[in-house]
Amino acid sequence: MTADRRFVARRWRAVASLLLAVAAGHATAFAQPPLPTLTAGPDDVMRILPAPLLDSLQPRCDTHRATSATWRAQLDATAALLDALDQAAVPAAQATLPATMLCPAGAPLAAAWRRATAEASNLVKLDFPGAPVLPGSASTQAGAPAVSGVSFIGLTGSRVLVVNRGTQPVRVRLGSWIGNAARLDQYTLQPGASRRISHLQRALDAADAQGIVLPPMSLSVVG
Repeated sequence: MTADRRFVARRWRAVASLLLAVAAGHATAFAQPPLPTLTAGPDDVMRILPAPLLDSLQPRCDTHRATSATWRAQLDATAALLDALDQAAVPAAQATLPATMLCPAGAPLAAAWRRATAEASNLVKLDFPGAPVLPGSASTQAGAPAVSGVSFIGLTGSRVLVVNRGTQPVRVRLGSWIGNAARLDQYTLQPGASRRISHLQRALDAADAQGIVLPPMSLSVVG
């Protein structure tokens, strides 16, 4: 090989190495960090499902105007109710959801809570160790967990209602809190000016064995 050819070959190898380095840099830049994975555990003892809650989920929507509360306010109300339910005796005023958030009858919040509590008589508050925390705001305390949930238990098994009020997706492992034939109903705020709440409904599959992904600002019922 002549000196000129050797020079050209070296130049091509240098260019190829540079291109590979740039490609690797781009791959690193666009690689997404793994989702935080949280494992649900019991917070306390089993509680009795308060009757006022079940009554509040059946409001007379003809006497209430359509919901005007933001999705954030509905998720905050859900998280507050989940905390309130973890008491030996829940005051009636704390064991309800605002009727205006549950009307009209097909409102996402109403649909999620009715499915979660259908045929249930008891509940267990769930903890998610390692969950991200929320910044303080008018509706939340600084350091409050972004993810919270409850397992509603009846004769036919358990259904878990879990809310992610954070701005990032997380993955949750629910283990024995749900059965093998569980179904997912997930309500998520869509980006954009419409502020529409989308509803995903599907059976769980093999990928869910590693955990169920909760999008930001979402309410999910699994069971």
